[in-house]
Amino acid sequence: MREFTLEHYEDKLNHQVIHMDQAVCYCPEFRASHMLHDYPSRRLQLARAVFKDEMAPNDYIAGLVFQSILSRQGERWQNFGENPEDLTDVMILSRELMLKKGFGTQIAESLKDTLKAGGGHILKTDAEALRQWQEAVPVLEGSGNFLFLDDATATIAADSASGLGQWFKARGIAFEPETAPVFAGWEYFAYGMVEEGIKYLEGLISGLQEKGIEVVYTLSGQTTYLLTQFAEKLGISVPFEVVYLPDELKLLKIEAPSYFYGGSFNCRFLRNGQALNALAINSDETPIATSMEFLPLLKADKRVNVLNIWQKPLGAEYHLIGFDAEMAALIQKDALADIEKAGAEQIVVFEPYAYAALKTAMPDKTVLYYLECLQ
Repeated sequence: MREFTLEHYEDKLNHQVIHMDQAVCYCPEFRASHMLHDYPSRRLQLARAVFKDEMAPNDYIAGLVFQSILSRQGERWQNFGENPEDLTDVMILSRELMLKKGFGTQIAESLKDTLKAGGGHILKTDAEALRQWQEAVPVLEGSGNFLFLDDATATIAADSASGLGQWFKARGIAFEPETAPVFAGWEYFAYGMVEEGIKYLEGLISGLQEKGIEVVYTLSGQTTYLLTQFAEKLGISVPFEVVYLPDELKLLKIEAPSYFYGGSFNCRFLRNGQALNALAINSDETPIATSMEFLPLLKADKRVNVLNIWQKPLGAEYHLIGFDAEMAALIQKDALADIEKAGAEQIVVFEPYAYAALKTAMPDKTVLYYLECLQ
């Protein structure tokens, strides 16, 4: 029987509705709207009232419950040292509750339509991008290795395929044929379609197991979190080793002072900011005394900032559906302002959706995906 339900998570829900003023000024949705109903605890107070039959569900409540980019920024755990999983989990389950009550269903239908139109993919990888990946990635039948080329990386970061392929070849690592994009399935959970997500993820994992896959290499924080942490709470066993590429790196090739953008899945879901910081060791660095609280900037030759759990999100790190466009733009503008303050010559990005956003928003900057910096 499934344990990932609001009934089993009621204690966590009860705890997350307790308001905490300390973090509200870091919550991206609140910073965008200046409305307290956009603070995480307020959303969940309404969801809990529906769950406890204290309020009837309606479009207003559903709109607020779905109006979050699930960044884990500006939440209780950041100040109180609590479990960072809890709010994300109960928010996902609250979205499932609203769908069951008949609200927010247009978002679920839109996701289904997107996947149907994309042949089971959340983003469409064009023929040229696919060619780049297939020509670059070394393959060997019977290797037992699988490259989990998630849709976002395949579509957005195809120019880094050559460097990644060379990195694997230099280490004698090859993959089962053939290289192709894979929809990881996170959007099912992000939009409250938990049963559909479980069914999909079980099928994906069992399919890899049937192919004799022993090691899965992941390139994005989202995919890594899904397979190494989230699957377990769904009761899904992952029968192969998961290797996240950044964990295998020693140093990146950084030739100019660079701002590192880690993203929510890295900095707050996997909490690997320190490991990413270690990929660029400064030979000369001086802390900048006027840095914002919790967001240290450096005068340095390699990396000019320190990644931690407080780096502002540029936006959702999954395909966004039904989200207020003005709020999304304000969230991005807020994060861009911090990046501009660093004054770096270039930006190194560890998250594909953020990479696309920064390439568009900062055309005068050199924006590199981390796979372009392999050595």
